[in-house]
Amino acid sequence: MKRGKTKAMDYLERRPSAILEGQRASGKARGRSVREVLRWSLKLSFGLLLTSTLAFGLYWVRDRLYHSPRFNIAITEINGLQQISQNQVLLKINELARTDRNLVRFDLDRLRRNLELIPWVKTVVVRRVLPDKLIVDIEEREPIAFARVGQGTLLIDEEGTLLENNPENLSQADFPVILGMETGYAPEILRRNRERIALYLQLVRALNRGGAGLSRDLSEVHLQDPGNVSVILNGDTVLVYLGRDGFQTKFRRYLAASRELKKKYRNLDSVDLRYRDQVVIRTLDPKLARQGVSPRVSEDS
Repeated sequence: MKRGKTKAMDYLERRPSAILEGQRASGKARGRSVREVLRWSLKLSFGLLLTSTLAFGLYWVRDRLYHSPRFNIAITEINGLQQISQNQVLLKINELARTDRNLVRFDLDRLRRNLELIPWVKTVVVRRVLPDKLIVDIEEREPIAFARVGQGTLLIDEEGTLLENNPENLSQADFPVILGMETGYAPEILRRNRERIALYLQLVRALNRGGAGLSRDLSEVHLQDPGNVSVILNGDTVLVYLGRDGFQTKFRRYLAASRELKKKYRNLDSVDLRYRDQVVIRTLDPKLARQGVSPRVSEDS
């Protein structure tokens, strides 16, 4: 009996100790929770303060960039001009700068699009160099021929774009005249013009193949019929039909025979070299030729 009583006493002595240990553990856990809440609260407060400071700083910087006279456009650098006048480019810039000269706010994309409307402009790169410098780099179109359109003659590039003539530099251009180009900006017109220009370039490459340099002899290139390229040589009046291929061979045939043909046919008007085994010529009726009329009479040889 005494032994059982001893065990009960031991249990009772140990039980309060276990309860106190649990209370101490719970108290420590609550203490840690309070400290964690305080730590995260401080971190959150610091983050909000930092964010607010950065936002205010960015607003201040933005306000300074947008409204300080220091960032108004003071220097304009324009590169690459040969055919385009500098005043033409400055006019496009000033159209936008009238409302806002601030370089940071200046609409570079809009300026680029406006400059690309100038026919001579091929590509444009517009840059800003803070605090006050605007740079415009222009690549101009490269003319390859004259094009007779309507009552006038314009320069034209390899993409079929008709270019305004600059009287100052026009006398320096030494190109043949292309006939058959169309005016207008409809997609079909632009497509046909590109096809004609591609055919012209094919002709020039063929005539110059092997270092022949025969394209220098071209005065006019007629492209009204894309299936039949015809040309007139420098110092000549005879229209020579070359078809659509074999340009250099046919061209040389005409050079070899032209003197004899002109002696034989005093009113020689055209020579058709599209056929392998014959040359078809056309002459003007002498009576009508004297009257300034030019109907053609066919002859075979």
